[in-house]
Amino acid sequence: MRCAPWIALAVAGAVLTVSGCSAVAAGQNPTVLRVVLADDWASAPVVSDVISDFEAEHPGVTVAVQAAPFSQVPEVVGGGIDLGEPHDLAHWHAFAAAAADLAEPLDDLWDEAGLRDDEFLPGAAAGVTWGGQRYGVPLDTNALVLMVNDQLLHENLDHEPSLATIEGFRDAVDGLSLGDDGYALAVSSSSWVAYGWIVAHGGSLVSVDGSGAPTFTFDDPATLDALELLAALVREEHAPRPFAPDLAGETVQAFSSGTNVMHTSGSWDLPRTWRTSATSIASTDVSVRPLPQTDPDRPRTVLGGSSLFVPEGAEHRDLAFELMLRLTADEVALRLVAEEGRLPVRTRVLADEVFTTSPDLAAFVQQLDHAEVMELIAFPEVAAAFREGLEAVLSERRSAEDAMGEVQRYADDWLAEAGG
Repeated sequence: MRCAPWIALAVAGAVLTVSGCSAVAAGQNPTVLRVVLADDWASAPVVSDVISDFEAEHPGVTVAVQAAPFSQVPEVVGGGIDLGEPHDLAHWHAFAAAAADLAEPLDDLWDEAGLRDDEFLPGAAAGVTWGGQRYGVPLDTNALVLMVNDQLLHENLDHEPSLATIEGFRDAVDGLSLGDDGYALAVSSSSWVAYGWIVAHGGSLVSVDGSGAPTFTFDDPATLDALELLAALVREEHAPRPFAPDLAGETVQAFSSGTNVMHTSGSWDLPRTWRTSATSIASTDVSVRPLPQTDPDRPRTVLGGSSLFVPEGAEHRDLAFELMLRLTADEVALRLVAEEGRLPVRTRVLADEVFTTSPDLAAFVQQLDHAEVMELIAFPEVAAAFREGLEAVLSERRSAEDAMGEVQRYADDWLAEAGG
């Protein structure tokens, strides 16, 4: 007899989904593999199917999935370690988890499984590496791009735009005639989105050497230029007041309904953006382009995506790694593209016809080689200071120079205290 596949339990204020098995029904004590996944991943049908199949092939194993907001996964994992009850598998950024001493190195398991760095996109491999060691397996990847409603753009602009450069983008925005209810695009207070604009301007926030030691560069002139551009879009009413990161759905709706001409995001927004309804645009009206660049010959953007890692002290390390391999298998990656808008991390999967025959997905894939890991995530205290500075700039409480100067001073002091 097989138990019901998903049973919801309330545990410590979070929702824990536990997949049943025959061993539980027989009253036996199963091996419980404790897993933390971002909430949208925990509810994804493909993940449910993988876990059900995994249990069916491992009699006596129960996979207990705890759903958490993606940004809160480190706190959940750290709490388990502090209580002496570490999780077995977690979903976040493996490189940042390693920097926070939350993850175990997995080079030995990579070798046993025959995994190689060169089978993954460079950014995906970098996203699980810290101090020269691998601490996880890449799960999905992405890149920040500019989505454009071409029909709306041409209807409201009296000349052919060139959106490849920062200057061309600014010229197009200034020339739009949208009336009182339309905007060029929405500006988000997401530091990930801001970082994409920063690197496209040629700026930087931090560089990290092979040992994990950072050099912070918040006062880089190119960084200040990027933030001033975003603030100017709001100030000149080309964009509404900044959307908080947790209101991303509203920016998608504004783009889908034709309120905004452009939208910056990753491929996960494509299924929602192109959903057919009376108020949404059609996929044929949208083009996916690189972010406007200071130097279009050397395009840059920010890497998105996530990875899986084994938390420090995990009881079932080998079993967790086996589940990692199932969740990152090629066939699962293709389902994630179709159902969730998530891009695969292996180059061989990117050769599938779904990418070669879909112009929108192909445009995303072209940006992956130019996408850079946001290494600032590995330094949460400094990242929090940057978010505060970003919000001050976008709300026009501070100039970019003043706000980033303060963040730079904080970062330098933090580094000195940390012994850097």
